[in-house]
This record gives sequence, structure tokens and C-alpha cells, in this order.
Amino acid sequence: MHGRIRSFLVLTCFAAALPGCRAGATGTTAYVGATVFDGTGTPVTRDAVLLVSDGRIEAVGPRADVRVPRGTETVDVTGRWIIPGLIDAHVHAERWTLRPYLSYGVTSVRDMGGLQDSVIFLRDDVASGTMDGPRLYISGAMIDGAPPTWNGATAVRTATDARRAVGNRVLIDAAQIKIYTKIDRRLLEPVLDEAKALATPVAAHLGKVDALTAARLGVRSLEHMSGVVTSALGNPAPIIAAHTEFFPGWNLEERSWARPDSAALDRTARALAQAGVAIVPTLVLHEAWGHLDDPAYETSLDLTGVPAAVRRGWNVPNLIVRAGLRPADFAAFRQSRPNQDLFVRLFRRAGGLVAAGSDSPNQLIPPGASLHRELRLLVAADLTTEQALLAATRDAARLLGADSIGVLRPGAVADFLVLTRDPLQDIANLSAIEAVVAAGYRYDPADLRRAP
Repeated sequence: MHGRIRSFLVLTCFAAALPGCRAGATGTTAYVGATVFDGTGTPVTRDAVLLVSDGRIEAVGPRADVRVPRGTETVDVTGRWIIPGLIDAHVHAERWTLRPYLSYGVTSVRDMGGLQDSVIFLRDDVASGTMDGPRLYISGAMIDGAPPTWNGATAVRTATDARRAVGNRVLIDAAQIKIYTKIDRRLLEPVLDEAKALATPVAAHLGKVDALTAARLGVRSLEHMSGVVTSALGNPAPIIAAHTEFFPGWNLEERSWARPDSAALDRTARALAQAGVAIVPTLVLHEAWGHLDDPAYETSLDLTGVPAAVRRGWNVPNLIVRAGLRPADFAAFRQSRPNQDLFVRLFRRAGGLVAAGSDSPNQLIPPGASLHRELRLLVAADLTTEQALLAATRDAARLLGADSIGVLRPGAVADFLVLTRDPLQDIANLSAIEAVVAAGYRYDPADLRRAP
């Protein structure tokens, strides 16, 4: 059931946190007294007023500077923190995931490939207000070589096929093109040429092309840091050859992260940052892949937003068999993790754009909760708490080319979270969500996690 209600219940909902209570976006509401982290990189504003009108931010600033019009509904958020709504820059959205994303404060997602008709319906249902969920920036179906790694992908064999596939994504108003592991340079060049002509960025999960080549040709983002270690090692041939099949290529690339020294990683980070490519590290995916053999890892996860049937469908033992994994592989994957963290640190230090993404809802990567975990991993990789928050707000919005989300400023969409604790003091405080506001509608997180 679509759960938005009109704004006359704002104060009652907020004060009492009634089950099923979500406040409407019509009219004007002032959130008064919070400390505001606006996502622009400027210092926080204490004792602030955030004025929301018809789903947009009308004003934000110190209480003394923001005039609250007579008749405005006022919500006292003294002692709270307000931050922009989170953006998960790498998901594969399904209908069941939408409310869990929103419950964890994820108000926008960058969908990186799925069944094309299904994801179009999801995007349009949320945009029309018939479903509660985060705003979807879709890729449509992934574009892959032949035969495609995933049955839902579009296989291309020739330059003409590649150009046609790009044109199809533009016709569905895709926010970006997503290429997959079997696209080689011969096919990548026409994809990028057509995408440039149609002003649509290309995101890449690379396999048959190294990261530096792809970046210099014009790929906008490297998903999962794919192709990076291939560039850092200097001899891309073995990893490229292994990507004739998905799991052998992925597993070899994951194991190979342990091989480059810090100097090689630094050179690669600087070259990629200079080329202007962004990375979406999905450290939470790399972490999970190294712990598929560890039952205790699953018990450490927040799975409250994952239905029991979905958990059973993950079938991790079957995945281990399909991927051809052995005990030595897991040890190698875990040995690679410090170098993955080091690369993220070096890349950001070199001026590269890092956007936070989770790859949910793949096995052991629950929607919403995994973005929170990703931010904790980014901080563990030596980003500051502010840098991690920016990776899931301002910088993810920059990757999307969207200037009305990820920040709190006049004219921006009213997407924000009300927190009871300071996320800059400890990134784990991001879980202390009292309310989620998406396009001006306010939701109770606990209610969103209940079955609709």
C-alpha cells in the first residue's frame, strides 16, 4: 500500500513515531534546531533551520538568518543532525528492495543493470508516487560480449550492434550505459563513441580491457575497481584471457590484488585520477567474497530488511560450487583486501572521485544496510568520516551528473535524514536514523521495514 499521508499529520507523526505514519510533502515545513551537514564540503551549521516547501528545499541556514513564514508547520529537531539523503552508486534494484533502501536513508540509487522492462517499471512507479522507494537512475540491461555472462544482458558482436545497444538505452532515458566483462577494446570503442555522441556516460565492469586503457578511451566510472589491478601489474594478458568466463576472470582478479606493491598502485591511482575516471569500490562486495566460506560472517550482517525467502535464495554453498572456489581462494581474497583499501586511499589522495556503492542485493549484501557497511569500510581504509559521507552524497551525485540531490541547498530536492547522533564523530552513528525525508515526504524507518 502506498503509505504517504498529508502534511497535517507532520507534528503528530514526528513526535509519536506512530507505526504506519508518514508525513506528506504538500505545504511548507520548517525543521528547526538541528546541526546540518549540507554535503557541500562547508562546515556544519548549528542551530539551523531547514525550510521545505512542496518537496524542495526553500532555505537552509542559521536560525537567525532563515525567515519562517507565518502558518508554517514547525518540527523541533533540537539536538538532532540533518544530512543529505544517501545515494547508493551501485545496486541491482528489485521490487522488494525499495522499502529497505529507503528505511536505511538511501533516497537515490544508481541501478547498474537488470531486466530492462522490470527496472523501467520500478523507476517509473517510484517517480509517479505509486510506490515508496528511492529515486532510480537506471542503466537498463547491461551490454556484454557474446555469449553474455548474464542472461539478462544484451549481447553485442559487432560495432553496429554496440551502437544500436547504446541508442536503445538512450531511448529508455537511461542515466548511464553499463558495460560488462566480455566487452573488449574492439567493442568498447564504438560503445564510447556512440555514448559520447548521445551525451550519456559509460560505467564499466571491466574484464577484457584494463582500467587505464578504458579510462583514457572515455569510460566514466570503474565499478568494483575492475581493471585496476590489471593495469597495476603491467601485464594484462593473463587476467584478460581469464575473463572469457566470468568466475575464472573475477577470481583471478581478486587474487591478483595482493601482488602489486604500493609504488605500482600509486602510479596507477595517479594515472587514473588524471584521466578523470571515477571509481565505485564496492569494498563490501570484496569483503563478502572473501568470507563466503565463513558462517560467522553472515551472522555479523544486518539482515532485518531481507525477507527469509530471499536469504534462502542466496544459497551461498551453491555459489561457492558454481564459482569453483576452494579454501585457498578465500585466504587469497582476504590477503588482497589491504591493497584494495590502499588503492582507494591513494586514488582519493590523487584527486580522484570515489562514490560509495554496495552491489546489493547480491549474496550477503543486504540493501540499505550494506551502504552503511561500505561507509564504515571506507573509513577503515583511512578516509575521514566526512569524506565517506561525501562519497555517498555529493560525490555520488557528481558521478550521476545530478545537482539537485546529495546536497542541502535552496532549490535541491528535499531528501535528507534526521539522525539522533553525530555521524562525523563516528560513521556508525549513521544508523541512528529517526526519520527519512524523500522528496519532502517523511517516513518512519521502522515502518518501512515492515511488510507493506
